[in-house]
Amino acid sequence: MKKDSLLRKLTIYVAVGSALSAIITLIVLYFVLHITGVPAAEIPKTLIFSGAVIVLIFMLPVFFVRAFLYKLLIEKIELLTETMERVSKGDIETPIEPLTNDEFGKMAEAFEKMRVSIKEMLDKLEGRLDRER
Repeated sequence: MKKDSLLRKLTIYVAVGSALSAIITLIVLYFVLHITGVPAAEIPKTLIFSGAVIVLIFMLPVFFVRAFLYKLLIEKIELLTETMERVSKGDIETPIEPLTNDEFGKMAEAFEKMRVSIKEMLDKLEGRLDRER
């Protein structure tokens, strides 16, 4: 799985929604121009200019939403993933501290409990092995 696949999917969803909104707005504008009696020769010029403005208005926020989502979600997921990879490689001494009080914090607490449980089990096994020698 690619590292930024979640962010890419979210960006695509927001971009498609924005593009559809821009298209619907242009269609409505076209009918408004027809109904209000704007000369037919002026409609294409108006639609091109308005279209450019509308596309900017609807698509520009996509970049801000992407940056916001990255900061809000992806960084936290990457941090938890890095920590879990350390544990999977045998580093059970480093505590996993929750940085937030949201779902990511709860997930970090659950991983910390798991890390502590693994450490306790290994300590018990080492103690048994030492007694048997």
